[in-house]
Amino acid sequence: MNHKQQNPSRLNTFSFQLAVLALLFSTVQSPAHGWNADEPAVKQQPAAKSAAPAPAGDLPAADQILSELRDRLQNLESLQCDLHQTALINGVSIISAGRYTQAAGNRVRLQLMLFPAAPFTVQSKQDMQLDTNPIAPAADTARGSLLQVSDGTVLHTEWKNGESVVVTRRTIADILEAAEDIENYDASAVLADLGVGGLRSLIARLQDTMTFAPVKELTVNDRRILQVTGRWNDRVRKEIFQLPENTFVHELPWIPEYVQVFVDAETNLPRRIQFLKHSTDATQKIARPLLTLDLRKIEINGQIDDQLFAYRAPEGAAEEDQTEALIRSIKGEPLPQAPLQSPQ
Repeated sequence: MNHKQQNPSRLNTFSFQLAVLALLFSTVQSPAHGWNADEPAVKQQPAAKSAAPAPAGDLPAADQILSELRDRLQNLESLQCDLHQTALINGVSIISAGRYTQAAGNRVRLQLMLFPAAPFTVQSKQDMQLDTNPIAPAADTARGSLLQVSDGTVLHTEWKNGESVVVTRRTIADILEAAEDIENYDASAVLADLGVGGLRSLIARLQDTMTFAPVKELTVNDRRILQVTGRWNDRVRKEIFQLPENTFVHELPWIPEYVQVFVDAETNLPRRIQFLKHSTDATQKIARPLLTLDLRKIEINGQIDDQLFAYRAPEGAAEEDQTEALIRSIKGEPLPQAPLQSPQ
Protein backbone atom coordinates (compact mmCIF):
# COMPACT_ATOMS: atom_id res chain seq x y z
CA MET A 1 0.00 0.00 0.00
CA ASN A 2 1.20 3.47 -0.83
CA HIS A 3 0.39 5.92 1.93
CA LYS A 4 1.40 9.50 2.22
CA GLN A 5 3.63 10.63 5.04
CA GLN A 6 1.93 11.44 8.32
CA ASN A 7 1.56 15.11 9.18
CA PRO A 8 3.33 15.62 12.57
CA SER A 9 0.77 18.26 13.58
CA ARG A 10 -1.69 15.43 14.30
CA LEU A 11 0.13 14.28 17.44
CA ASN A 12 -2.21 16.05 19.87
CA THR A 13 -5.30 14.69 18.13
CA PHE A 14 -3.80 11.20 18.07
CA SER A 15 -3.14 11.19 21.82
CA PHE A 16 -6.58 12.58 22.64
CA GLN A 17 -8.30 9.98 20.52
CA LEU A 18 -6.57 7.15 22.36
CA ALA A 19 -7.77 8.58 25.66
CA VAL A 20 -11.39 8.94 24.59
CA LEU A 21 -12.40 5.94 22.52
CA ALA A 22 -9.63 4.59 20.33
CA LEU A 23 -11.93 4.54 17.33
CA LEU A 24 -9.92 7.24 15.63
CA PHE A 25 -6.43 6.77 14.26
CA SER A 26 -3.72 8.42 12.20
CA THR A 27 -2.26 6.67 9.13
CA VAL A 28 1.37 5.86 8.48
CA GLN A 29 2.93 3.03 6.52
CA SER A 30 3.81 -0.18 8.32
CA PRO A 31 7.29 -1.61 7.70
CA ALA A 32 7.72 -5.05 6.25
CA HIS A 33 9.76 -6.53 9.08
CA GLY A 34 8.13 -8.65 11.73
CA TRP A 35 8.04 -8.87 15.50
CA ASN A 36 11.31 -8.34 17.33
CA ALA A 37 11.65 -11.30 19.65
CA ASP A 38 14.20 -9.44 21.76
CA GLU A 39 11.60 -6.97 22.98
CA PRO A 40 9.44 -7.80 26.03
CA ALA A 41 6.35 -9.79 25.17
CA VAL A 42 2.81 -8.85 26.11
CA LYS A 43 1.64 -10.96 29.00
CA GLN A 44 -0.98 -13.52 28.00
CA GLN A 45 -4.51 -12.45 28.87
CA PRO A 46 -5.46 -14.22 32.09
CA ALA A 47 -9.06 -13.52 31.15
CA ALA A 48 -9.47 -16.21 28.56
CA LYS A 49 -9.95 -19.82 29.57
CA SER A 50 -7.98 -21.12 26.64
CA ALA A 51 -6.81 -24.39 25.29
CA ALA A 52 -3.16 -24.75 24.35
CA PRO A 53 -2.39 -22.12 21.67
CA ALA A 54 -2.38 -23.53 18.18
CA PRO A 55 0.99 -23.48 16.40
CA ALA A 56 1.52 -20.22 14.52
CA GLY A 57 2.01 -22.12 11.27
CA ASP A 58 -1.55 -23.48 11.48
CA LEU A 59 -3.13 -20.04 11.83
CA PRO A 60 -3.53 -17.18 9.35
CA ALA A 61 -1.13 -14.26 9.58
CA ALA A 62 -2.25 -11.24 11.59
CA ASP A 63 -2.51 -9.01 8.51
CA GLN A 64 -4.72 -11.56 6.78
CA ILE A 65 -7.06 -11.76 9.78
CA LEU A 66 -7.34 -7.98 10.01
CA SER A 67 -7.86 -7.60 6.24
CA GLU A 68 -10.65 -10.17 6.31
CA LEU A 69 -12.17 -8.35 9.28
CA ARG A 70 -12.07 -5.07 7.34
CA ASP A 71 -13.71 -6.72 4.32
CA ARG A 72 -16.40 -8.16 6.56
CA LEU A 73 -17.17 -4.74 8.03
CA GLN A 74 -17.00 -3.08 4.61
CA ASN A 75 -19.71 -5.34 3.22
CA LEU A 76 -22.17 -4.76 6.05
CA GLU A 77 -25.14 -2.49 5.48
CA SER A 78 -25.21 -1.69 9.17
CA LEU A 79 -23.76 -2.67 12.51
CA GLN A 80 -24.99 -1.99 16.04
CA CYS A 81 -23.45 -3.07 19.32
CA ASP A 82 -23.09 -2.28 22.99
CA LEU A 83 -19.79 -0.63 23.84
CA HIS A 84 -17.97 -0.80 27.16
CA GLN A 85 -14.69 1.04 27.59
CA THR A 86 -12.35 0.85 30.57
CA ALA A 87 -9.39 3.19 30.88
CA LEU A 88 -6.88 2.21 33.56
CA ILE A 89 -4.13 4.61 34.66
CA ASN A 90 -2.19 4.59 37.91
CA GLY A 91 -4.51 2.15 39.65
CA VAL A 92 -7.66 4.11 38.79
CA SER A 93 -10.28 2.96 36.29
CA ILE A 94 -12.62 5.17 34.28
CA ILE A 95 -15.59 3.43 32.68
CA SER A 96 -17.79 4.61 29.85
CA ALA A 97 -20.59 2.57 28.31
CA GLY A 98 -23.25 2.95 25.67
CA ARG A 99 -24.29 2.11 22.13
CA TYR A 100 -22.59 2.33 18.74
CA THR A 101 -24.34 2.32 15.36
CA GLN A 102 -22.89 2.67 11.87
CA ALA A 103 -24.57 2.52 8.48
CA ALA A 104 -23.77 3.10 4.83
CA GLY A 105 -22.95 6.64 3.75
CA ASN A 106 -20.57 7.42 6.65
CA ARG A 107 -23.48 7.58 9.05
CA VAL A 108 -22.44 6.98 12.64
CA ARG A 109 -23.98 7.38 16.08
CA LEU A 110 -21.94 6.88 19.23
CA GLN A 111 -23.58 7.50 22.61
CA LEU A 112 -21.71 6.91 25.86
CA MET A 113 -22.34 7.54 29.54
CA LEU A 114 -19.22 8.64 31.37
CA PHE A 115 -18.74 7.46 34.94
CA PRO A 116 -16.51 8.86 37.70
CA ALA A 117 -13.07 7.39 38.33
CA ALA A 118 -12.83 4.56 40.86
CA PRO A 119 -10.00 2.49 42.36
CA PHE A 120 -9.08 -0.59 40.33
CA THR A 121 -9.72 -3.52 42.65
CA VAL A 122 -9.43 -7.31 42.52
CA GLN A 123 -13.13 -7.39 41.60
CA SER A 124 -12.47 -4.88 38.83
CA LYS A 125 -9.88 -7.25 37.42
CA GLN A 126 -12.35 -10.13 37.52
CA ASP A 127 -14.96 -7.99 35.75
CA MET A 128 -12.49 -7.44 32.89
CA GLN A 129 -12.02 -11.13 32.14
CA LEU A 130 -12.43 -11.85 28.45
CA ASP A 131 -14.98 -14.58 29.18
CA THR A 132 -17.31 -12.24 31.10
CA ASN A 133 -19.79 -9.59 30.00
CA PRO A 134 -18.63 -6.18 31.24
CA ILE A 135 -20.98 -4.46 33.66
CA ALA A 136 -21.43 -0.69 33.66
CA PRO A 137 -22.14 1.23 36.87
CA ALA A 138 -25.72 2.31 37.57
CA ALA A 139 -26.89 4.92 35.04
CA ASP A 140 -27.79 7.44 37.77
CA THR A 141 -24.13 7.57 38.84
CA ALA A 142 -22.96 8.88 35.46
CA ARG A 143 -21.27 12.28 35.64
CA GLY A 144 -21.53 13.10 31.96
CA SER A 145 -22.09 11.84 28.45
CA LEU A 146 -20.61 11.88 24.97
CA LEU A 147 -22.74 11.87 21.83
CA GLN A 148 -21.30 11.84 18.30
CA VAL A 149 -23.67 11.88 15.34
CA SER A 150 -22.79 11.96 11.65
CA ASP A 151 -25.37 12.01 8.88
CA GLY A 152 -22.58 11.66 6.35
CA THR A 153 -22.40 15.42 5.81
CA VAL A 154 -21.88 17.00 9.22
CA LEU A 155 -20.38 15.51 12.36
CA HIS A 156 -21.81 16.80 15.64
CA THR A 157 -20.19 16.14 19.00
CA GLU A 158 -21.99 16.83 22.26
CA TRP A 159 -20.26 16.70 25.65
CA LYS A 160 -22.28 16.93 28.85
CA ASN A 161 -20.55 17.42 32.19
CA GLY A 162 -23.11 17.98 34.90
CA GLU A 163 -25.14 20.99 33.77
CA SER A 164 -22.52 22.07 31.24
CA VAL A 165 -23.13 21.24 27.56
CA VAL A 166 -20.60 21.76 24.75
CA VAL A 167 -21.65 21.16 21.13
CA THR A 168 -19.33 21.25 18.13
CA ARG A 169 -19.87 20.66 14.43
CA ARG A 170 -17.52 19.79 11.57
CA THR A 171 -18.49 19.84 7.90
CA ILE A 172 -17.07 16.64 6.45
CA ALA A 173 -16.99 17.62 2.76
CA ASP A 174 -15.05 20.85 3.43
CA ILE A 175 -12.45 19.00 5.50
CA LEU A 176 -12.05 16.27 2.88
CA GLU A 177 -11.61 18.87 0.14
CA ALA A 178 -8.94 20.73 2.14
CA ALA A 179 -7.04 17.52 2.91
CA GLU A 180 -6.88 16.55 -0.76
CA ASP A 181 -4.87 19.73 -1.49
CA ILE A 182 -2.14 18.88 1.02
CA GLU A 183 0.71 16.83 -0.37
CA ASN A 184 1.77 15.12 2.86
CA TYR A 185 -1.69 14.46 4.22
CA ASP A 186 -3.58 11.25 3.52
CA ALA A 187 -7.12 12.35 2.75
CA SER A 188 -8.37 8.76 3.10
CA ALA A 189 -7.62 8.97 6.83
CA VAL A 190 -9.78 12.04 7.40
CA LEU A 191 -13.00 10.11 7.95
CA ALA A 192 -11.28 7.98 10.56
CA ASP A 193 -9.82 11.04 12.26
CA LEU A 194 -13.27 12.56 12.43
CA GLY A 195 -14.68 9.37 13.91
CA VAL A 196 -17.01 8.50 11.05
CA GLY A 197 -14.82 5.81 9.56
CA GLY A 198 -16.13 3.30 12.07
CA LEU A 199 -14.53 0.04 13.15
CA ARG A 200 -13.26 -0.63 9.63
CA SER A 201 -11.14 2.51 9.72
CA LEU A 202 -9.84 1.61 13.16
CA ILE A 203 -8.63 -1.76 11.89
CA ALA A 204 -7.04 -0.06 8.88
CA ARG A 205 -5.16 2.30 11.21
CA LEU A 206 -3.87 -0.63 13.22
CA GLN A 207 -2.57 -2.30 10.08
CA ASP A 208 -0.84 0.92 9.04
CA THR A 209 0.65 1.76 12.42
CA MET A 210 1.56 -1.62 13.87
CA THR A 211 3.80 -4.61 13.24
CA PHE A 212 2.40 -7.90 14.47
CA ALA A 213 3.41 -11.00 16.38
CA PRO A 214 2.27 -14.52 15.37
CA VAL A 215 -1.44 -15.04 15.95
CA LYS A 216 -2.70 -17.08 18.90
CA GLU A 217 -5.91 -19.04 19.22
CA LEU A 218 -7.93 -19.03 22.45
CA THR A 219 -11.09 -20.80 23.51
CA VAL A 220 -13.45 -18.45 25.33
CA ASN A 221 -16.80 -19.81 26.47
CA ASP A 222 -16.51 -22.61 23.91
CA ARG A 223 -15.83 -20.15 21.08
CA ARG A 224 -12.65 -19.90 19.03
CA ILE A 225 -11.05 -16.50 19.43
CA LEU A 226 -8.08 -15.32 17.39
CA GLN A 227 -5.74 -13.01 19.29
CA VAL A 228 -3.81 -10.52 17.16
CA THR A 229 -1.03 -8.66 19.00
CA GLY A 230 0.84 -5.68 17.58
CA ARG A 231 3.19 -2.92 18.60
CA TRP A 232 3.80 0.52 17.10
CA ASN A 233 6.07 0.34 14.09
CA ASP A 234 9.28 2.32 13.70
CA ARG A 235 7.63 5.12 11.75
CA VAL A 236 5.01 5.77 14.43
CA ARG A 237 7.56 5.73 17.23
CA LYS A 238 9.74 8.20 15.35
CA GLU A 239 7.27 10.51 13.59
CA ILE A 240 4.18 10.41 15.80
CA PHE A 241 5.55 9.84 19.28
CA GLN A 242 9.00 11.26 18.49
CA LEU A 243 10.78 8.66 20.59
CA PRO A 244 14.60 8.57 20.56
CA GLU A 245 16.17 5.79 18.54
CA ASN A 246 16.11 2.36 20.24
CA THR A 247 13.45 3.62 22.68
CA PHE A 248 10.32 1.50 22.98
CA VAL A 249 8.36 2.72 26.03
CA HIS A 250 6.81 6.19 25.98
CA GLU A 251 7.27 8.07 29.25
CA LEU A 252 3.69 9.39 29.25
CA PRO A 253 1.47 6.96 31.18
CA TRP A 254 -1.46 7.22 28.76
CA ILE A 255 0.48 6.33 25.61
CA PRO A 256 0.29 2.55 24.94
CA GLU A 257 2.91 0.40 23.27
CA TYR A 258 0.80 -2.61 22.26
CA VAL A 259 -2.61 -3.51 20.92
CA GLN A 260 -4.50 -6.78 21.13
CA VAL A 261 -7.48 -7.49 18.89
CA PHE A 262 -9.66 -10.47 19.77
CA VAL A 263 -11.66 -11.71 16.77
CA ASP A 264 -14.44 -14.30 16.91
CA ALA A 265 -13.28 -16.94 14.42
CA GLU A 266 -16.85 -17.98 13.54
CA THR A 267 -18.47 -14.57 12.97
CA ASN A 268 -15.25 -12.78 11.94
CA LEU A 269 -16.27 -9.84 14.14
CA PRO A 270 -14.26 -8.14 16.89
CA ARG A 271 -14.96 -9.02 20.51
CA ARG A 272 -12.36 -6.82 22.21
CA ILE A 273 -9.77 -4.22 21.22
CA GLN A 274 -7.27 -3.51 23.96
CA PHE A 275 -4.31 -1.14 24.20
CA LEU A 276 -1.58 -1.98 26.68
CA LYS A 277 1.18 -0.07 28.41
CA HIS A 278 4.58 -1.67 28.89
CA SER A 279 6.23 -1.26 32.25
CA THR A 280 8.81 1.54 32.43
CA ASP A 281 10.86 -0.86 34.55
CA ALA A 282 13.08 -2.69 32.07
CA THR A 283 13.14 -5.75 34.32
CA GLN A 284 9.34 -6.13 34.12
CA LYS A 285 8.57 -8.03 30.89
CA ILE A 286 4.82 -7.56 31.05
CA ALA A 287 2.25 -5.06 29.81
CA ARG A 288 -0.88 -3.93 31.60
CA PRO A 289 -4.24 -2.96 30.06
CA LEU A 290 -4.51 0.76 29.44
CA LEU A 291 -7.63 1.10 27.32
CA THR A 292 -10.06 -1.79 26.79
CA LEU A 293 -12.94 -1.59 24.33
CA ASP A 294 -15.45 -4.44 24.55
CA LEU A 295 -18.10 -5.01 21.87
CA ARG A 296 -21.13 -7.04 22.86
CA LYS A 297 -24.59 -7.84 21.46
CA ILE A 298 -23.42 -7.17 17.92
CA GLU A 299 -26.27 -6.91 15.40
CA ILE A 300 -25.51 -6.77 11.68
CA ASN A 301 -27.67 -5.62 8.76
CA GLY A 302 -30.64 -4.93 11.01
CA GLN A 303 -33.34 -2.32 10.51
CA ILE A 304 -32.08 1.10 11.58
CA ASP A 305 -34.14 4.24 12.07
CA ASP A 306 -32.68 7.06 9.97
CA GLN A 307 -33.52 9.46 12.77
CA LEU A 308 -30.62 8.01 14.74
CA PHE A 309 -28.32 10.03 12.47
CA ALA A 310 -30.23 13.30 12.82
CA TYR A 311 -28.90 15.65 15.48
CA ARG A 312 -30.61 18.51 17.30
CA ALA A 313 -28.70 20.47 19.92
CA PRO A 314 -30.25 20.82 23.39
CA GLU A 315 -32.26 23.99 23.88
CA GLY A 316 -30.00 26.93 24.71
CA ALA A 317 -26.78 25.17 23.69
CA ALA A 318 -24.66 27.03 21.14
CA GLU A 319 -22.86 25.12 18.40
CA GLU A 320 -19.19 25.82 17.83
CA ASP A 321 -18.18 25.26 14.21
CA GLN A 322 -14.71 23.70 14.28
CA THR A 323 -14.43 23.12 10.54
CA GLU A 324 -12.07 25.99 9.79
CA ALA A 325 -9.95 25.33 12.88
CA LEU A 326 -9.50 21.70 11.88
CA ILE A 327 -8.60 22.65 8.30
CA ARG A 328 -5.97 25.07 9.63
CA SER A 329 -4.62 22.32 11.86
CA ILE A 330 -4.37 19.95 8.91
CA LYS A 331 -2.49 22.58 6.94
CA GLY A 332 -0.21 23.32 9.89
CA GLU A 333 -1.40 26.92 10.06
CA PRO A 334 -1.68 28.82 13.37
CA LEU A 335 -5.15 29.58 14.62
CA PRO A 336 -6.16 33.26 14.65
CA GLN A 337 -6.01 34.86 18.08
CA ALA A 338 -8.84 36.90 19.50
CA PRO A 339 -8.05 40.63 19.54
CA LEU A 340 -7.00 42.06 22.86
CA GLN A 341 -9.54 44.36 24.46
CA SER A 342 -8.48 47.72 25.82
CA PRO A 343 -8.83 48.03 29.57
CA GLN A 344 -11.87 49.99 30.64
